[in-house]
Amino acid sequence: MKSPLVYLTVTKLKNQLISVVKSPAKLIYGVFLVAIFALSAVSGKSMELDALRDPRELVAIMTLFYTMMFLMVFASGSSSSNSPMFTLSDVTLLFPAPLSPNKILSYGLVRQLGLSLLLGFFILFQYSWLHGVYGVEPWGLLLIIVGYGLTLFFAQLSAMASYVRTSGNPKAAKIVRYCVFGTAGVYGALAVLTCREDLFALAQGGSFEPLLASGAAFFGAMPGLLFPVTGWSAGLVGSIFSGDWVLAALFGGLLALLFGALLGLILSCKNNYYEDVLETAETAQSAITAQKEGQLSEVVPKNVKVGKTGLGKGWGASAIFYKHKVENRRSGVFLFSNMSLLFAAIIIVTSIFMKDAGLVGIFSFATYMQLFTVALGRFNRELIKPYIYLTPEPPLKKLLYAIQESLLTSFWEAVLIFVIVGAVIQASPLEIALCILARVSFALLFTAGNVLVERVFGMVSSKTLIFLFYFLVLALMTIPGIVVCVVCAIFFPALATAAGLLGMSVVNGGISVLVLWLCRNLLQYAELNNR
Repeated sequence: MKSPLVYLTVTKLKNQLISVVKSPAKLIYGVFLVAIFALSAVSGKSMELDALRDPRELVAIMTLFYTMMFLMVFASGSSSSNSPMFTLSDVTLLFPAPLSPNKILSYGLVRQLGLSLLLGFFILFQYSWLHGVYGVEPWGLLLIIVGYGLTLFFAQLSAMASYVRTSGNPKAAKIVRYCVFGTAGVYGALAVLTCREDLFALAQGGSFEPLLASGAAFFGAMPGLLFPVTGWSAGLVGSIFSGDWVLAALFGGLLALLFGALLGLILSCKNNYYEDVLETAETAQSAITAQKEGQLSEVVPKNVKVGKTGLGKGWGASAIFYKHKVENRRSGVFLFSNMSLLFAAIIIVTSIFMKDAGLVGIFSFATYMQLFTVALGRFNRELIKPYIYLTPEPPLKKLLYAIQESLLTSFWEAVLIFVIVGAVIQASPLEIALCILARVSFALLFTAGNVLVERVFGMVSSKTLIFLFYFLVLALMTIPGIVVCVVCAIFFPALATAAGLLGMSVVNGGISVLVLWLCRNLLQYAELNNR
């Protein structure tokens, strides 16, 4: 007889596939993603370099990326309050069922792993530069994704082992997390000590290439690859790339031993985590319900430390901006969120290995990543709240204040990214400043595109279709700026990069202002947005 949990998992997957086939919106969206990947593959053939870079650099990139993702997943999964493994329906139906706690726990792990793997979907769209710079073929790209999946699997497994062993003991949970992150800190310190001479040389005005070579030698070879889990996963992928099957067997064996150890820790645990999971699931369900109803203040976490209350500044529409600042402060965000720092780190690290593509190539990649950060912005969440419509201010004024905080954040992100990137590729101060300006102009353009989609397609209930419209609208809105950029570069060859960035920024700004003006009544009536 098939296991009920296996049947449940397979049935869910089958229903999701059926919904994709039967839903035109989801089907069109899937075709759209496949088309983007195909375009990425074709463009990868066109940007092949005469001489490929050191393959150890690619292994080093994988090591750093895998490490970053491992720490993020472990931090969220090791505490049930951060990322609930079970829904309220799971708790209601599965826990009373005649199933062992370990089987139910394994089911939660598999489901969480599936959700985490979706975060790595964007790796597929990196084929262009991976093929051009390192000669990665499609099978190699799939192998990188497999390494990513292994990393996430062990991150979830480690988080689960920590969770079940420390359930009901917050001090023990803190000690485990300190040990994990402390080990990562020691690893980073060893890397700095290894590369210290090249770091000093760079600080004194030397070239970046020696530091890049020493960093690749540490993270992309021994002993850097001996770092648990992430180094082993990257080493396994890199060994298969190079055909070193002895090393591949070594790293594979280490991962197998770790798997056995973690599985033993989980299965031998006698802790009863039912009450902890129940409380977390109820809180998560209440939060989901409140969000759908636009009553986000209804769900308040326990043990809240009340500090400064009130906005302190702002009147009328401007209070929306200061409200966003207070929300950032209370969520522990100073200038950048964790997601912003993640994307910034990816761009900066990638720029090191994309130096041959030049400033324009790096800026294009940064703009591509920016597309997703704006899509995940705060503006859309404001549309479900009634007060933004009830505020007695002109709708355009409310709209401008609602997007002001995200534009300010984009500015500081641009400063962080392009000051470092400019130093890496030795760009001029003028080019760095114009890159910052161009990135802010794209932030404004993408925000305006988001507003346009909400204004025109706000009545569409399918989120998948809305997401598709979002990408299509932004693609159309970016075309004029790109055309002007190319024209300016042709007419001013001596300052091609600067002229192109400036012209593109001006056009992006003009289009954004026009779109915002045309959509100025978005916040006039909630009925316009189907709220």
